[in-house]
Amino acid sequence: MRRFNFMYAVAMGLLTLGSNLSVNAQTKVHYSEKRLKADTSKADFDGPYIFYTQTEAVVKQIVEKNQQATLVSETFKNPIAGKKLTCYVDNKEHFSFKVQELLQNQPSVYQMPEKLIAISDIEGRYQEFKQFLIANKVMDKNYKWTFGKGHLVTVGDFFDRGLLVNQTLWLIYSLEEQAEKAGGKVHFILGNHDLMNMKNDFRYTRKKYLENAKLMGVEYYDLYKPNTELGRWLATKNILEKIGDYIFIHAGISKEVSDLNLGVEGINKFARNFYFDNVEDRAGVDPLRSVVYMRGKSPTWYRGYGKETIDKNEFAAIAKNMGAKKFVIGHTLHESVTYLMDKQVIDLDVLHAQGTTQGLLIENGQEYMVDIQGQKSAIKERAKEVDDD
Repeated sequence: MRRFNFMYAVAMGLLTLGSNLSVNAQTKVHYSEKRLKADTSKADFDGPYIFYTQTEAVVKQIVEKNQQATLVSETFKNPIAGKKLTCYVDNKEHFSFKVQELLQNQPSVYQMPEKLIAISDIEGRYQEFKQFLIANKVMDKNYKWTFGKGHLVTVGDFFDRGLLVNQTLWLIYSLEEQAEKAGGKVHFILGNHDLMNMKNDFRYTRKKYLENAKLMGVEYYDLYKPNTELGRWLATKNILEKIGDYIFIHAGISKEVSDLNLGVEGINKFARNFYFDNVEDRAGVDPLRSVVYMRGKSPTWYRGYGKETIDKNEFAAIAKNMGAKKFVIGHTLHESVTYLMDKQVIDLDVLHAQGTTQGLLIENGQEYMVDIQGQKSAIKERAKEVDDD
């Protein structure tokens, strides 16, 4: 059996296939009826989803047969580590990946590589993400890692809004293992929307995924729990990482979180204990949990950097306390990748849905904006902020 933080899984309670979290009186699920009513998406290509019992692995996915969304299911004896599976994007495109041999909590601190590309807030827009990776030579058209010892950093919010979330996750999962073998690295940093889907908060989840879950005979909230492959994988990820002198974090470090004096590793270690808690459990009785997951102040929600509302002296004190010279964030939408806070913050959240897919390239100590055509240019300073729904 692979290592994937077993003590945590025991604490959470491994779910058996077919169990329904709604039988737990303390489980509450949040949807947006307004968004779902306006959503015209429907069941379509999705998966695979890998569910584990003590002895079996059940692989379910939705494909199209006779122009109708159809469930395909296979059952294998555990363990299935190393098994090759196929992820279907549509009826013309698919790629293969291997179930990873080892899942373990990711380190929080890294040396800066010679080259690094970062991107955030893809939110299920697989095609834009794929084109960006190919154009910037992170992978080739056959989904093979071509970035050598370089690092790819995804800075949160790969769930919600878009219609190819699962395919995007499996692509990252596949590239992660390939990068390790090449001496490179893929970093998947959790954002607020990623954690929302792990915590039963589905206010931005598209109708497609709910219909697909029904076809698979499960509830949507079963799809990313600790008895699934992607749930186990997500449990190993961090909410911030320090690479060289940069801290990569979805939203930012508030004074309240900085004053805990936990450091990068301490924040990750503590936050990971509550990744799958219900929304109502966020505050709880633990004062540290109340701060780390405080709405508006947590590392995945805070907008003081993105909106430049934080006092500069306070920001400088936080940077010093965290041992960072610069922060790379997403979360707060701008017209382009932009410098904020006197170039000490780089915000990567851009209008992917409207055709603007950009990221950050750090190469030999120099910072550039890179786009979906692979063109690099100077990073703008204080690009216009855009309203986010």
